[in-house]
Amino acid sequence: MAHKKALTFIFLIFFISVTSGCINTGSLNKGLVTEYLNTQLTEDPVREENSKTQENNVAEKNESDESFTLPEIPEVPTYIEEGPAYSYSAERRRMSLSFQRAINSDEERIKEEIFNITGKSSGYNMEDACAVYNHVNRQWKYRYDKNAEFFFRASQTIDSGYVGDCDDYSIVISALLKNMGFNTRVVTTYNGSYGHAFPEIYIGDDLDTVYRITDYIAERYPFAESVWYCERELDDGKKQYWLNFDWSGSNGYMHPGGVYFDGKSVIYYPNGLVEY
Repeated sequence: MAHKKALTFIFLIFFISVTSGCINTGSLNKGLVTEYLNTQLTEDPVREENSKTQENNVAEKNESDESFTLPEIPEVPTYIEEGPAYSYSAERRRMSLSFQRAINSDEERIKEEIFNITGKSSGYNMEDACAVYNHVNRQWKYRYDKNAEFFFRASQTIDSGYVGDCDDYSIVISALLKNMGFNTRVVTTYNGSYGHAFPEIYIGDDLDTVYRITDYIAERYPFAESVWYCERELDDGKKQYWLNFDWSGSNGYMHPGGVYFDGKSVIYYPNGLVEY
């Protein structure tokens, strides 16, 4: 498959402490919110695009899908910042622990749901990650939660029929992908008016892997306008790349690698690391 030609750029991300939460939709019709979330995915599986907080725009495809090798899950990254020297405010520690507990609980129930979605119990790849994305977003029923400090466990949200806000969505996506062998992180961001939370999935530390994955997304979701991912530079100069798994999408459709929510962010990793 020919690589999509794209203009690529990276936004500087400024990190500050925020309280996780979603847009206050108290004045909106909840049925309309739910209807929107459930109708922006096409009924049949399709293919996707390239992205970054970097963006790749979609160009025409010149080769058949048969020539494309489905990307495997990249190796789990290491965190050189780990260690007792790193301390966080009580609010950030509390938020980090809340995410960890909600994501890491009831693993058997989560694995059962993964099998229900993918029909597999091992050997997962990006096709399966996209199947999870599609399933969760098609089932999701938005409910605004005024208690931003309380997180339901992923299994609770699944058993309730996929009902919740952006915190719950981030936890469910992260729990499902984590139990498939993917590495994830949760980003909370605030734009001065309201906050949001969304998950990201690690897609490697080299651009060849990133482009193969984003090319696959571009092929699977041809209606997508762009695919977005974030670059994280470590102290030693090495880079990691994270794909946006928010429900945002682009061009009026939902897909992995959707447009990022613009704001100042705090990032929570599964091992307790917090970046801001």
